[in-house]
Amino acid sequence: MQKLQIFVYKSPRGSGLGLVRHPEHLAELGLGAALVTSPLSSSQAYEQLAIWKRRLRGPAARLWPLLARGFHRPHLQLAGSPLEESERVLARIRQVLTGRIIPEHRLLHLLRAEGYWPSQVGRALDLGVFRGEIVQLPGFRNEAWGVKRCSRCGSANAQPFPCRNCGSLECLLCLECSTLGEHRACSTLLAVGGSDSAPERQRVELVLNVELTTAQRQASRELLDFWERRQGKALVWAACGAGKTEVAFALIQRALEEGHEVLFAIPRLDIVREMVQRLRSSFPGLEIAAHHGGQPWFAPGRLVVATTHQVLHFYRRFGLVVLDEVDAFPFQGSEMLRFGLLRALAPGGQLVEMTATPAGPRPERVITIPARHHGFPLPEPELVVDRLPPWPGLQAKGLPAVVVDALGEKERPWLVFAPTIAACTALQGALAEALSRRVGLCHAQLPTRAQVIEDFRRGDLDILVTTSVLERGVNFPGIGVMVLYADHELFSVSALVQMAGRVGRTAQEPTGPVLFVASRAAPAMHQAVRLIRELNQEARRRGLLTGEASA
Repeated sequence: MQKLQIFVYKSPRGSGLGLVRHPEHLAELGLGAALVTSPLSSSQAYEQLAIWKRRLRGPAARLWPLLARGFHRPHLQLAGSPLEESERVLARIRQVLTGRIIPEHRLLHLLRAEGYWPSQVGRALDLGVFRGEIVQLPGFRNEAWGVKRCSRCGSANAQPFPCRNCGSLECLLCLECSTLGEHRACSTLLAVGGSDSAPERQRVELVLNVELTTAQRQASRELLDFWERRQGKALVWAACGAGKTEVAFALIQRALEEGHEVLFAIPRLDIVREMVQRLRSSFPGLEIAAHHGGQPWFAPGRLVVATTHQVLHFYRRFGLVVLDEVDAFPFQGSEMLRFGLLRALAPGGQLVEMTATPAGPRPERVITIPARHHGFPLPEPELVVDRLPPWPGLQAKGLPAVVVDALGEKERPWLVFAPTIAACTALQGALAEALSRRVGLCHAQLPTRAQVIEDFRRGDLDILVTTSVLERGVNFPGIGVMVLYADHELFSVSALVQMAGRVGRTAQEPTGPVLFVASRAAPAMHQAVRLIRELNQEARRRGLLTGEASA
């Protein structure tokens, strides 16, 4: 762990306070200075620095002359001196840090592998921090009422634990961003914002492998208009299966051509891998960086695809950020991930959020894609209120007749959602007993999940009982959807809309039944129906429903 010392200095421009890793580095700063503390951990150093600043702004300002007696003058720096070497190392550090915020130990690890010694890096860091070229932050910052907030993720969820780095028995550990590596109060964060120079315009080739629908083309044009008007934030609200991703590609091309860096952020890791391939196909010759667990954090590329957790590594970098599936776990409801996303925006950068289920206040610019490519309306769920027995001990005879009758019809396969693994297991057994149909089970902890999904897709299963693990990212032509215990608190509006959106996704099978079955009609169920109906009304008003079911 790198310790810091507080120093006071005077220069032709005035006097002040700073932090230094080693007293010998003061000479390279080109000023008279004196140390006022012994080496301290990062958190201690910043706490003491705040105290010294308050002291020297008030009556204790008379201490400046006394401190000045301890000032030493820097040595004359000649060609080939440590200062010249520090300038070279500092240039490399700025190159690595530009647009990023990372712990100091990560930077040291990278540069050590390149042949730089820690002493060289320390001198260059002190020089860059003093000049204001590098932002240096403590592991936690102090706020009002004794709140200590993590500088990496913005969370106040921390607990003191013994620390092997600083030796303290009560060193704060952030409990929110630990998936990115341990972050403590004694940690030091380093950051450099994106380039301040005017973006350099360049040509970027865009190749779309699909033909956009009328609604998609309209949305794409609206996004370009949003960019030109510099409106700051836009929401793309798209029907499930309407193809919202491709509508952002023309906007990404425009931002890249104007010299900006672009971030495409996605909550789910599996979609990040898929999106990297789609973007590489659509932007041939462009270097695209993928950032997710297990990938190098310094991967180069002006177009970056990252999970929302990895976005916490970026600092004032992107002129455009596109956030897909804003309603999805783990981004939805996470203040930490929202904090990281906004910090990743460059000053004046613009944010586009895309979702099928908008929640909370909507921005001034809302762009809708209300119709699917086949021109049929979205299947609107039917609310079925019937007594559902508790799933512990559930038997076939306890199933409501409406459930047995609907699932017993052999004209289509059914995807049946339930809130928990225990509920799915109980339902799978009860349905298998009640129906003369093949009933499968799927959940996140099932080792053979991929095989079960493939069996259902091939038609080897007639009914698949599943948790919300299949609410997104899967297409099963010609299915019906039934959500049992739809009033359960785990089923949010977003989840219910996504489940309903599994139906009618292909031109060959554009319609199908959707049943929300519960003992009571919960508000989330009504709201999900309202959102779907609102999109259908918008599509009808704009003349986008050209399918047979629009009559």
